[in-house]
Amino acid sequence: MTSPENGTAAEEVAAVYDSEAMEIGFNARYLSDILGQVDGDSVELHLADANAPTLIRESEKSPALYVLMPMRV
Repeated sequence: MTSPENGTAAEEVAAVYDSEAMEIGFNARYLSDILGQVDGDSVELHLADANAPTLIRESEKSPALYVLMPMRV
């Protein structure tokens, strides 16, 4: 994240990912809001590419589905 008011920040998280590497960025506040709604310790992120919406859910059986738009990195 880069902003004139706050500077630059980056965070890496552990993940199981078995496709081509990509660099993708999200608004940290939006991602935090979504993760605050999840009860478990892990989530599924369904990624198409770095410019497509990302679908987030707690598990395959979870009724809640969240959509998060990426930011340009």
